[in-house]
Amino acid sequence: MNANRWKKAIVAILCSVFFNYPSGLLYGAQGQPAEAGTDSGNPTEAAPMTAAQLQALVAPIALYPDALVAQILAGSTFPDQIAVASYWLGENKSLTGSALMQAVDKQTWDPSVKALTQFQSVLNNMTQNLSWTSSLGEAYHNQQADVMTAVQTLRAQAQAKGNLKSTPQITVVQQSPQVIVIQPANPQIVYVPQYNPAVIYGTPYAEVQRAPL
Repeated sequence: MNANRWKKAIVAILCSVFFNYPSGLLYGAQGQPAEAGTDSGNPTEAAPMTAAQLQALVAPIALYPDALVAQILAGSTFPDQIAVASYWLGENKSLTGSALMQAVDKQTWDPSVKALTQFQSVLNNMTQNLSWTSSLGEAYHNQQADVMTAVQTLRAQAQAKGNLKSTPQITVVQQSPQVIVIQPANPQIVYVPQYNPAVIYGTPYAEVQRAPL
């Protein structure tokens, strides 16, 4: 895939499949469904996480635009690549724009990790909180549908408290009683919100406070 294609992919609106696909699968950076059970990075089988644990895990990213949430979830299943990509960006700070995209495209990383290089603050935070990133990747690998439910539960909580609504940067749509979609107001610009989960959701997520994005 060339650089232009995957750049367009990261700003694609993935909502229709993101929360409605029966098995909880997401579209990856190449616009193809990620397969459940695919060997991706380091995730291993573990005891299922509870709904409360999953909500604490996804709380820092639940209010991000759907396309970015999709890339973070997919990328988190490759924590080693996330760390390598973040280090690589630090060593190649002179690269910007199309030159950066072309250089990134030559790497052997998963397309989701390549896409996240366009969101360096997100990638850096995932690297600084690798334990959280790995836990998120394992949860997504093993409990995809439950992770999606956790995201929607938190969005509903934030909306009920008046903390999730459309702004000049994002468009919030109640697609169904159980599905809240978040899209960039401008399809060419993916806005990365900053928020305190404990304030937004009204719940003191201790685990989230140790691994904020």
